[in-house]
Amino acid sequence: MTGNNEYLLKICAIGSGNVGKTSLIRRFAENKFDTNYLPTLGVDITTKKIDLDEIQVKLILVDTAGQEFFGKLRPSYYRGASACLIMFALNDENSFTAIPNWRSEFQKYIQPPVPIALAGNKNDLVDERAVSEKDARKVADELNMAYYETSAKEGGSEIEEIFQSLAKQVISK
Repeated sequence: MTGNNEYLLKICAIGSGNVGKTSLIRRFAENKFDTNYLPTLGVDITTKKIDLDEIQVKLILVDTAGQEFFGKLRPSYYRGASACLIMFALNDENSFTAIPNWRSEFQKYIQPPVPIALAGNKNDLVDERAVSEKDARKVADELNMAYYETSAKEGGSEIEEIFQSLAKQVISK
C-alpha cells in the first residue's frame, strides 16, 4: 500500500515459452497485439493503473521468460510478488502438463498465501485445441486456482477480469 486508497501490486506471469504471456500483458496494458513472436529474454516489466471500487491500484506486471535457459534467473523476479498468473496455451499440451511444475517453482520462493490464477490462452485457435476446458478446470480446481480462457489476439473482458480479480484478492487480505 502506498497511501490512502492506493496500492502497488506485483503480479508475475509465468509459464512455458510461446504460450502468450507477453501478448496477454500487452493486450491488457496497451490494448495491442503483435503477430511477430519474439521470446522474452529474461524478464519484461510493464505497469498499468486500474481502479477497483475507488481504490487506485498500480500493477507491476512481471513477464518472465518460459524457456528453460532462463530458469536460474526467474526466482529473483518472483520475490515480493503479490499474485501470480500461470499461463498455458490451449493448443500446446506440454505447456498444460507443466502447470504443476510452474506452480511449485513459484511457490518455492514466495510466502503463501499468494493468489494464483490459471489462464488457458489462444482460445481463438479452435481447430488446434489440444486441452479441453473440462481438463483445464479440473487442474485449476485441484490446485485451488481460478481459471480463465483467453485470447490475447482477440482481447476480451476476461483478460481485464484476471488482473482485477487477482488485485481484489490481494487487497482483501
